[in-house]
Amino acid sequence: MAKDRAKFRNQIIGLMRFSYPSKGGFAKDEPDMDALEAHLFDEARLARRFDLFENLTLPALLAQSDQDFRMVFLIGRNMPQAWTDRLSDLVAPLKGARIVAFQPMQHYLAIRKAYALATPDAATHVTGFRLDDDDAMDLDHIARMRRTVEALLPAAGPEVPLVTGCNRGFFLERKATGNEIYEVVEKTPIGLGLAMTTPKGVSENIFRRNHRFCGQFYNTFTEANTPAFIRTVHADNDSDPHASGRIEKSAWEDVAPLLESHFPFTADFLKGF
Repeated sequence: MAKDRAKFRNQIIGLMRFSYPSKGGFAKDEPDMDALEAHLFDEARLARRFDLFENLTLPALLAQSDQDFRMVFLIGRNMPQAWTDRLSDLVAPLKGARIVAFQPMQHYLAIRKAYALATPDAATHVTGFRLDDDDAMDLDHIARMRRTVEALLPAAGPEVPLVTGCNRGFFLERKATGNEIYEVVEKTPIGLGLAMTTPKGVSENIFRRNHRFCGQFYNTFTEANTPAFIRTVHADNDSDPHASGRIEKSAWEDVAPLLESHFPFTADFLKGF
């Protein structure tokens, strides 16, 4: 066992679809690619997406206690250059960040190609996780992911896909009258930060199945003790932002200590940004 562990080299890779115009992959598919690109690259929409990314998603990535991970930002080649440059400047301080620009193609094919570009030759396994550009992971998300995989993979089998994630966190609903916060404990896996570990070279990854159904296809572990995510609810959500389990509206003063101990934000900031 000790010899096998010495050979185990797990590369953690996050993938973010940053307004990538794929064929499929959206809750509401747009049949016309020109119309889809026009929607995704609309200046006002991009400004709203960058606002969330800059204020919520990126700070949480930069604050991870374990920085030994790679992060792929999948964009369309036709994204306006000014926005591409802005994204490049923003992610420059993030160790392991890589922007990948593809022409429109079938969704899962694009995902597989993007992961492959970020996988080092020395890795024996890949733990690929998913993250949207408007959500945040807790400070120890990567570190906990690494520990969980190392603990469970020997029992599950190193050649079998293993899905790991968390199902406790917060929904942050953005409102003009003031943001509202909800404590959530999901009963089925949430996509935010959900990961799949496979041997390197296996084409299957965490985007292969609907995240809610992972337990039907893979050995799946979700940790319910740690407040592990902040999911934003706003007018631009592609999918329906509903909880599959318990959701309770909370008073900001009640959840402030929990938020501020697990995320790089104050409750006052989240309430007003």
